[in-house]
Amino acid sequence: MAKLKPYVLLLLTKGPHYFDADARRILQSGHLPYTFQQRDEGVMVLTMPIYDDNTQLAAVGIYSGLTKEEVKARVDDDPAIKAGLFEYEIVHSMGLQGDMLP
Repeated sequence: MAKLKPYVLLLLTKGPHYFDADARRILQSGHLPYTFQQRDEGVMVLTMPIYDDNTQLAAVGIYSGLTKEEVKARVDDDPAIKAGLFEYEIVHSMGLQGDMLP
């Protein structure tokens, strides 16, 4: 029988400065390197930008091995959060151990 594993789910939504002229530069030079660093550390196990214009959702991230408070501290340090490109919600979630995208 498959085992459930706890994760912390990050839901990024479009913030007040998401469409600002400087947004692309902040995403490329700040947010993406920061995200890749967390992935390289093994704490962010999945990140998925959302390309649907009919929603306020901007991306989903899944963290493993961290508490909600630890994830919040990391998210608050993200240059895109600091610049107001994104707002967020953090929730506990469960996943089937071993699940993966094809």
